[in-house]
Amino acid sequence: MSRQDLDDADDILFAHPPRKVTRWLCGCGEDYPCPDVRFAQLVRHASVRATP
Repeated sequence: MSRQDLDDADDILFAHPPRKVTRWLCGCGEDYPCPDVRFAQLVRHASVRATP
């Protein structure tokens, strides 16, 4: 491993620090919105648009 490799590794680690991410979870345990929720939202949205 060369000195340049170590310097490059340091640069990458500096440019990509870890960050805390908060995300929503669905009641089923998947990321929100889960596929079932997405489908239900599409159906609801489509029925609202179809109704005059």
